[in-house]
Amino acid sequence: MARRQPDLQKLVSLKRQKAEQNYLAAQQAHAGAQSESERLSENLKAIDRDTADVDSLILSHQQGHARKLIRDIDVQHERLDEEARQVRSAREVLQRAFDSEQRLKRAKE
Repeated sequence: MARRQPDLQKLVSLKRQKAEQNYLAAQQAHAGAQSESERLSENLKAIDRDTADVDSLILSHQQGHARKLIRDIDVQHERLDEEARQVRSAREVLQRAFDSEQRLKRAKE
């Protein structure tokens, strides 16, 4: 018994669905990285706002809290850049999937 050839339209549709899911996941990861970056920046700004309590500011600086926040922000910016690259890559894959689907539809007409 010969195996049935998979329907090309179905394969292309499944590939498009997977590309849409990957694109959405990449967008969500990017949004999460963006909100984390904003949270870290706000924490650093909060240190500057609390200058009324000089002792706590000096202690924070001595213990390296501000430096750690700056390092964390730098790491988060790198993560954010990587997530943006992932979104662009997923978008390109999605565009190719849509293009394939459109070409297949035109070929059937």
